[in-house]
Amino acid sequence: MSVINIKYQNLGKYLANFAIAKPYPHLILDNFLDKTFFSNLNTQDLNINSKKNFFNTEFEKNKLTSKNLMLSKNIQIILDALSTNEFLKNLNKLTNIKQLFSTQKGNTALANYHEMYESGFLGSHVDHSSEPETGLPHVLNIILYLSENWDKSWGGATNLFNKNGTKVKKKIDFVPNRAVIFLHTPFTFHGVTEIKNNYNKRSSLYVDYYSKNLKPYEHFDLDFKNVWFKHPTTFILPEFKNYFLKKNKIYLKKMIKHRIKSFVA
Repeated sequence: MSVINIKYQNLGKYLANFAIAKPYPHLILDNFLDKTFFSNLNTQDLNINSKKNFFNTEFEKNKLTSKNLMLSKNIQIILDALSTNEFLKNLNKLTNIKQLFSTQKGNTALANYHEMYESGFLGSHVDHSSEPETGLPHVLNIILYLSENWDKSWGGATNLFNKNGTKVKKKIDFVPNRAVIFLHTPFTFHGVTEIKNNYNKRSSLYVDYYSKNLKPYEHFDLDFKNVWFKHPTTFILPEFKNYFLKKNKIYLKKMIKHRIKSFVA
């Protein structure tokens, strides 16, 4: 049985839609996984218990991540399917980004499986710029919504922000078995709206993709610089004065580093 819905075997037919989407290239694919496979997934059986991977700040709240340890069989099957050469070729057809690759199987440097709970929230941020081992450009993300039962009123939507990370330009509702593929550049800020239910956890799978090309975005007509540069995961705080609180020192350092590099790029 194919894990991914067979109607998405050729993502190239969505190339034009992907490229012109605002605020930056992205694509929403409903019923992404095979219907039977998804119905047997049962993420309620998956719980991350490690306090080491627990986030609870003003900008990353009630969130747990797994460093790909103790994943269920079905979650691992999905990860494997999203990392095959076949799927990479499919992403190439969608994006025209050359020399795509994913992190190596068994990756424990970056978290792929995420859980969020009541009042969980993820502020505006742009992810790490580079593959941990090679330092090559991070160019694409895919987020797959795995919770079997979810009501839009519970929140947990993915926000896409403007190039400065200060204003929400699009909200993508959390819909079970929906996948969101989006271009990753130093200016593609995104986040998660606050969760307002205490019944179900928000389970999602996140996979990042990289390119051996150091100028991966040149063929895109973007509303911001289509350049890549190295930067850390960078959060944009809702009020500038918050950067100067002692507890937010790390956010200030990363923001300054990102802003300097974006200016000279």
